[in-house]
Amino acid sequence: MVNETKRPSVVRHVLLSSLSNYLGKLINLGLWFVLTPFILSQLGDQAYGLWALAGSVAAYGFLFNFGITDAITKYVAEYHAKGENGRSQELIATALWVNTGLGLLLIAISVLLAPSFSFVFNIAAIEQTTAMWLFLLAGVGVAITIPCTVAPAVLRGLQRFDLLNLIGVTATLVTAGATVMVLLLGGGAIGLAMVGIVVTLLIQLISIWVIYRIAPEMRFGWYGASRSDLRILISYSSSLFFMNLGGYLESRSDEMVIGGFLPVSEVTPYNLARRLSALPQSLTEQFLTLILPMASEIHSKDDAARLRSLYMISTRVTLAIFLPIGLILIVLAKPILILWVGIAYADYSYLILILVAASLIDTSTWPAGFVLQGIAKHKPLAMMTIGAGVANLALSILLVNRLGLIGVALGTLIPTLIVCIGFVTPYAIRVIGVSAREMYTNVLWPAIFPSIPMYIVMLVLREFTHPSSFLLISIIAAVGSLSYLAIYLFTRGNEYERDLTHRILINIINRAKLYLKLPEWSNK
Repeated sequence: MVNETKRPSVVRHVLLSSLSNYLGKLINLGLWFVLTPFILSQLGDQAYGLWALAGSVAAYGFLFNFGITDAITKYVAEYHAKGENGRSQELIATALWVNTGLGLLLIAISVLLAPSFSFVFNIAAIEQTTAMWLFLLAGVGVAITIPCTVAPAVLRGLQRFDLLNLIGVTATLVTAGATVMVLLLGGGAIGLAMVGIVVTLLIQLISIWVIYRIAPEMRFGWYGASRSDLRILISYSSSLFFMNLGGYLESRSDEMVIGGFLPVSEVTPYNLARRLSALPQSLTEQFLTLILPMASEIHSKDDAARLRSLYMISTRVTLAIFLPIGLILIVLAKPILILWVGIAYADYSYLILILVAASLIDTSTWPAGFVLQGIAKHKPLAMMTIGAGVANLALSILLVNRLGLIGVALGTLIPTLIVCIGFVTPYAIRVIGVSAREMYTNVLWPAIFPSIPMYIVMLVLREFTHPSSFLLISIIAAVGSLSYLAIYLFTRGNEYERDLTHRILINIINRAKLYLKLPEWSNK
């Protein structure tokens, strides 16, 4: 067993670096949370459902990226660690040419498929023209985004998450302002789709300028593409395509099934519940984005012990981030929905419970996926993910007519449970070299145990207070989260996090005392 306490650099880098992601993400989520009721009120249930449906179908166009984005991140991190900037430049140029070609191909496909979009789903005749244009613009937006993913992938490979988040916040603020303006001017769902295209192009220019400023030696551009780099990209990313396809079947097929078998207006409550239940995963992802470039760098130095530490610690912290947020949504789902989008959606709170459970199981295997990608051992995950995605789609179609929206949600939960616990985790611990006992002792128990008292505390507070305002909900969430954090930090097996928290607090106190010209505290 790896003595984790001798490797503080891994945890320090993962935990402290991830903090730079959270400020940007919290701003993004805050604006989304505020804007969603406004968009819903401006569009109405039917138009909102149509907008969400068109976006979900067009999002499959991101598969045309073929996993190249993650390949760029891996190899830029690896080449940068070795000082091989020339190879990074060639790889980037190759990826730009490939992604641009794929984007143009996707535009052509979107033009061909747009007229048939309205006939595949239950769309009223009066809305079929709008639906066609929505799908076309959404497809063009995705096509433009594909070559624009290269610059962010380079920044992730360089581990410049601070700049990546600054760019992301800029994009969110511009999008929010443009969204409000377009809707107030009567632009509707069509206007929203056009906003996405314009912002994507603007942010691409900013991202390229940033790379020129921080890494001029890479010469981000089109010159230097090579066939050998194309083979590297294809070899690494081919399995990622199937993993992404499986992921899209799991996360994006639900709205399509609903739109095909139920009225389009039913897409709205499910989409709201799905996006709300994705909050824990979205926040956890800010920590997880660090793992792939770190795993690639560690693998390049052939340090198996640090790799095992990275896997165990990142999985434990992933659960520790997700569980408190997920429990808040589960316990307070109904009052959150009432205050957020209105009492009409309160009866759909059961969807949040099911979808949060599915998201938890799925997210718990993400550290394994990123570590395996970092060491190029991720190919078997492709078949597992495809299996889960196909089973999700088939089961959702089977259950939607019998159980409605709950059947679609169960169609997501059941395959995710079977594949992640039965296949992905056993494969990961075998390849990375971690035993089942280590996973239980050092990962699962230390993260899950504190959630039990947190759930009880929040349940009692909810029943006594009957929260009817965001202030009360925030207080209950804060008390529950603090109870989880307190127990988590003092649970056996979490010495790393406890020591790191102690050192961070001491550092903060000493900085404050230095500012006030008082004696420092010892960190011993």
